[in-house]
Amino acid sequence: MKIVISAPGKLILFGEYAVLFGAPALVMAVNRRSRVELSPSDGVRWRFFAPGLASEPAEVEFDAAGGHRWYGDDDVVAEFGLVDRLLRELDERELIDIKGASAAEVVLDTTEFYTTRCGRRCKLGLGSSAALTVATVAGLAAWSGTALGNPPDSVWLQALVEVHRGIQGGRGSGIDVAASAIGRVLNFRLAGDGSVSVATPTTLPDGLIAVCIWTGKAASTGDFLERLESRRRTRPREVERALRRLCDVSESGVVALSEGRAVRFLDSVGEFLEALDVLGEAIEMPILSNEHRRLRQLGDESGVQYKPSGAGGGDFGIALTDSKVAAEEIAGRAAAAGFEVVDLRIESEGVSES
Repeated sequence: MKIVISAPGKLILFGEYAVLFGAPALVMAVNRRSRVELSPSDGVRWRFFAPGLASEPAEVEFDAAGGHRWYGDDDVVAEFGLVDRLLRELDERELIDIKGASAAEVVLDTTEFYTTRCGRRCKLGLGSSAALTVATVAGLAAWSGTALGNPPDSVWLQALVEVHRGIQGGRGSGIDVAASAIGRVLNFRLAGDGSVSVATPTTLPDGLIAVCIWTGKAASTGDFLERLESRRRTRPREVERALRRLCDVSESGVVALSEGRAVRFLDSVGEFLEALDVLGEAIEMPILSNEHRRLRQLGDESGVQYKPSGAGGGDFGIALTDSKVAAEEIAGRAAAAGFEVVDLRIESEGVSES
């Protein structure tokens, strides 16, 4: 028996930061997929492989209580830290009876989430950890005879979000997990208790074009969220004012998109960028990094609305327009300035078995 499961990455179109505080946001599953392949092991131990991430495979043995123990060189085992945290989350939540399943060889493939720049392997910032989490959980569930559904139902979606939050130290909205699990473009919203309230497929207005541009610089979402938490304590007035503005713009922008009003939505993107800049000043972090500011300038010159995708500081930005001419112009200007325009398209399928 052999099982291959894959899940897409994501780009946040609208509503970063605001989504953490109950405002709606828009996320697009993209055509870069994490893949997990399981096949029978010839022993009692599971063997995990992670090409490009881990130098060698590492072995795991599960005990009768559901706990696990790693075998191998300490440095190699450390390279499987995300898998270790994921297994602990699954055990604590008793989501899958892994100990009752036969041992497997597991290959974790996230190569589509990286690029090579100046001879270095660089992470693109497309939600690889969420995609890998979703694909791995789905793979382990299938191997153990547990059904998640396709797409996962609301109970399993919430479980996936909680597992990934556990891996990430309790942070994150889960919007990236929802994109990996469901695919397409989603209207996403959290309830007051932090659970997923809305994760509903939606469509972009006819003629709306998204040009996806990699800044060439990786950024840590965790660093930005830590700073946000810190400054909410030390500068509450400034930060809360900035967050309220973000939430208000998110509400109006998502409504405009859901009603098919592309021009109003594009106006909201411009307003949202300004609000992001204010938030960056309030938390004293460069959400609009030098790279994003340069791309914003190129966007203004091309007649498009530009914004960072995600926490900012680097990774991807998105130029949005309803004009093919303007889309071609920003793509050309960005490439000429040394940025990488990446052909990312909406991925209609979420987590699935190949």
